[in-house]
Amino acid sequence: MLDRRSCSTARVGTHRKQIDSVVVVTSDGLPVEAGPPISEDLRQRGINVLQGLFASGKVDEDGFRHSLDGLLRVSTEDEFASMMRSLPPPVALTPPARRRQEPLEIATSMGEIHLDGRWQIGHQTKIETGMGAVIVDLTEAEFDDWDVEIIVHTKMGAITVISPPGLDIRLLGRNGPVITSLEPPIPGFPVVRLSATSDMGTIRVVNSTEQPPKRKRWRRRS
Repeated sequence: MLDRRSCSTARVGTHRKQIDSVVVVTSDGLPVEAGPPISEDLRQRGINVLQGLFASGKVDEDGFRHSLDGLLRVSTEDEFASMMRSLPPPVALTPPARRRQEPLEIATSMGEIHLDGRWQIGHQTKIETGMGAVIVDLTEAEFDDWDVEIIVHTKMGAITVISPPGLDIRLLGRNGPVITSLEPPIPGFPVVRLSATSDMGTIRVVNSTEQPPKRKRWRRRS
């Protein structure tokens, strides 16, 4: 019987020699590059994800053993990504019957837009405000697809995008100062193509594990 508590401390060895590429030979004898080799750090991150799924009951004991064996055997990032896609998704996926066919558009001329909790991200989501901050929290959101596009624009105000660790956040466009502190993406995790523009304000893209900056408190002297 596998102990859910003890599995959280399992690690794999990190002394294997790192190679630059993996090449396979097809049936006609021609070598074909199979993709970049997997690093042991990435393999361990995948095992950590699997352990979390097992501890939460999303993967049973047989599934855990099978997937762990697969993660220990994969040699390229492409194989690793396929293994991760075979596991329960790291984010909530919208049921097919409720997925939007048209883009989701959210706009206001003045005021803050704060999207958090269980909200639905369309295949394309457009968010715009004339004056006010925009906070887009993806931590508990429902994704209509594994590959989504988010377009955010504010004329005056900061933009903050909060992502669960491991998501592949691809910053495609911006026109303001950008502060990012994201962990490297995990191959096989959902992709978010982000275009964030602020005419007067900063853009922050952070993981949900990062503590928000503390606001200064001003005291009036007597």
